[in-house]
Amino acid sequence: MSLILKINLAAHIILGIIGIIFFYAVWMNLLKSRLNFKFLRFASLAGLISFLTSWLTGGYYYYAYYSPVIGTIIKSGQYSWAHTIFTESKEHIFFFLPFLAAVSFSIFWLIGEKVESNGKLKRNLILINGLITIIGIFIAVAGILISGAVRQ
Repeated sequence: MSLILKINLAAHIILGIIGIIFFYAVWMNLLKSRLNFKFLRFASLAGLISFLTSWLTGGYYYYAYYSPVIGTIIKSGQYSWAHTIFTESKEHIFFFLPFLAAVSFSIFWLIGEKVESNGKLKRNLILINGLITIIGIFIAVAGILISGAVRQ
């Protein structure tokens, strides 16, 4: 694997984890009675940027290296089920993250202060940001399991 691909893979992993951390922080902040909108705006923007950048770096790594090399090794190896279950799930579920993150970010930037006084909106944002965090953790764990299935 070339240095560029190694950097892309590292950036993909690190940025994904940073995005999860930011949206976990947003989720926990939403559980408070008094909301810090400056923090919510910053964290949702930073999380969105992290996810989008992770998405791009991961896409490049997948196209340039994973699919032709690693995917082939996994499919022909002892743990081919890892590709069938985790890679296929991850490849479809991860599409939700940037869009859910964009929804969260947009709400905080467009109508942020209304969240505190609108219980239904606040509950929905708690659910969205919890879902972002849980999906992000699932994708990270799936990536670990997939990588563990490869022995070069």
